[in-house]
Amino acid sequence: MADLPNHTPPLAALRAFEAVARLGSLSRAAAELNVTKSAVSHQLRALEADLGVSLLRRGGTVRRAETTDAGANLLISVQQALTLLETACRNVRATARGRRRYTLNVSANPSLAALWLAPRIGRFIELHPDIDVQVYLHASQDPAWKSQDIDLAFLHVRAVGPHLAAAGDIPLMTETVVPVCSPALIGAADRDDPRIFLRHRWLEEKHIDSPETDWRTWSPRLGLAEADWQEPMLLSGLSTVVAAAAAGVGIALGRAPLIDEDLASGRLVALMPQLRMPGSWGYVMRLQANRPMDASLPALVEFLAEEGRSTGAWHTRPSITDAA
Repeated sequence: MADLPNHTPPLAALRAFEAVARLGSLSRAAAELNVTKSAVSHQLRALEADLGVSLLRRGGTVRRAETTDAGANLLISVQQALTLLETACRNVRATARGRRRYTLNVSANPSLAALWLAPRIGRFIELHPDIDVQVYLHASQDPAWKSQDIDLAFLHVRAVGPHLAAAGDIPLMTETVVPVCSPALIGAADRDDPRIFLRHRWLEEKHIDSPETDWRTWSPRLGLAEADWQEPMLLSGLSTVVAAAAAGVGIALGRAPLIDEDLASGRLVALMPQLRMPGSWGYVMRLQANRPMDASLPALVEFLAEEGRSTGAWHTRPSITDAA
């Protein structure tokens, strides 16, 4: 087998792909990048030819551009890389102008970092150009406080069991579970019909101590009989589940507010949101002990706490659990 090429595609092509994937339209991406629609289309075709894989579904019956599985995987890395480049350039400009800069290191699990935290960090640094935020990932509730000099960690906590909030933790948000899928998979007229769950594959996240993310819990809520049971496709990590659902693989049990960005963008739609279930888990923010305090960390904590209090538009529909 011939060696795979190891060159990096042109930055302009990667920017075009990221803009189309995020905005869902070649026209909107072209306007944001200040180039023509045909230029964006040419860059996408060249990128897909270079990588040897389709990254986006567009045209035909698809109303907005949607990432393929390969595109969803690439998109996360491209967005992280662009953020690093933008931060580095901003640092150089600030240094040249003699402005003081602050750097904060935060740590989160992969799903929270990719689905909820990353877009909000982007908005925060637009508001605070003198504060850089580096996002690290941790697993098993174990931030690398010392080796990565973490200032602020986001921890997944429960009311019972070993993963409890600690004294001094700052509440961030609770979770709500609702079935979701790609808008291309199920039309708007059918999204409140429980029979749709008999016609599509079920996607399930491997998530411990979370009955609300298990299709065994949801089957009776949807009025499905035991004979209707199908073995779900098990996937690791909510970001993987979201990518598969957005690609039209099947119906997933999404955890809001982690999926709120995808719902707001139309990449995902909620099915039967009146049956949403409260989650067993929530998130808290934990500060590094004995950290010297300046203005940067309180600004970030206040911004994210306000974001955590916000809810997506789909929450406004009354649910059975709310009525009860």
